[in-house]
Amino acid sequence: MAQSSPLLDLPPEIREHIYALMLRPDANRLYHEDEYSSYDYKDALKLFQINRQIYVESRKVFQELNTFIRVETPWPEAQFHVASEGHVPLIATGEKSTRFDKHSMTVGIDAPEVPMEPGEEQRFTVLLEDLEKFCQMWFYSSLSHQGLNPQLRLTLALRDPRTPDYEEPRIQKSLQRRLLLPFSMIKTLRSVIVSGTPKPLASVETELRDLQAIPHRTPEACLRDAMKLKVEGNAELVNGHPREALELYRQAWLAMHVVIKGRKRHIHADAYFGREMREEPFRGKNGQSERLVLRVQLVANTCLAYLKLENYVEAEFWGLRSINMLREALGADERYDIPPEDEAVLGFPAANEMGKIYYRTALAKKALDDKASARKLLRVAAIYLPRDESVKKELTACALQIG
Repeated sequence: MAQSSPLLDLPPEIREHIYALMLRPDANRLYHEDEYSSYDYKDALKLFQINRQIYVESRKVFQELNTFIRVETPWPEAQFHVASEGHVPLIATGEKSTRFDKHSMTVGIDAPEVPMEPGEEQRFTVLLEDLEKFCQMWFYSSLSHQGLNPQLRLTLALRDPRTPDYEEPRIQKSLQRRLLLPFSMIKTLRSVIVSGTPKPLASVETELRDLQAIPHRTPEACLRDAMKLKVEGNAELVNGHPREALELYRQAWLAMHVVIKGRKRHIHADAYFGREMREEPFRGKNGQSERLVLRVQLVANTCLAYLKLENYVEAEFWGLRSINMLREALGADERYDIPPEDEAVLGFPAANEMGKIYYRTALAKKALDDKASARKLLRVAAIYLPRDESVKKELTACALQIG
């Protein structure tokens, strides 16, 4: 006679709590470098194999906690872009996504001028928890390529994968809002079709369309937000709170559509900022140039925050990232070393801040016992900042130590 599972001796509400702890998305999410993630339910779904009763009970909890969305598009590169740039973990792709039919919404993205032919659809499946990331990635793409959305058609079709066929399909209003409203950040589309079984509630569809009609924040407003957050971060740094400063700097980057993920930096919306500004305090200036200045200032301040935390590896990394980008622009590589007087670009819009990056990166190099590299960086910093006594002092000390 087969033994029953000890799990069944527990009260039903305790069993459901255990199932929830095992089957919720966060419990099955794997975290990778640079804030990438993926899902692996293999161990959790062994619950389904214990016996019939536990299978029925745990499947119900799984369905309540895991809501899936299938995306269909004619463009093969879309899923790579979403996963790589958007850091959106994909549950299934290709044929696996086609076979998986437990999704609660189908998202169709195509261009009416080039409609999808049957069999040409590129499909991938994501979790509801990651839908906002997906929409955020699309939002950034639309700012970077401003002619994109006016050519696109978005079709959002709800479906109920849980209710038996003999019952009326249903999706609660709260879930309908979670499924549809993330798309409110996607604007200026050629058309938006909202349908499905069950039919979406009119109030939710109206809310979506009203939010989509609100224009994007202007480039000037984004830059003002970034400046404000930078100033707040500087104040935290002065008050001895470098960690708080770093968080405010991260928000400042985000305000002007630069996303920091671990050691990856995704710069979006260049085209959006690439025009003459019409609002104060930037009137008459080029938005891309003003954003570049802010970016350099934030790097310099980020290096300082890491120095105060004595995290010299991160200070070195973020400083060298900007320095190497400038060196590459000047045609330098590992085989060609630029003289300091040529490496210092004094006509650079943020030359003073660039000098601080060289200086602070040199301090990190020195702390990491790479004094030869520190001296090279200090020589460039001295050209950028000829009257800075701290730079002169460090350069002299470093030269003496090297002999």
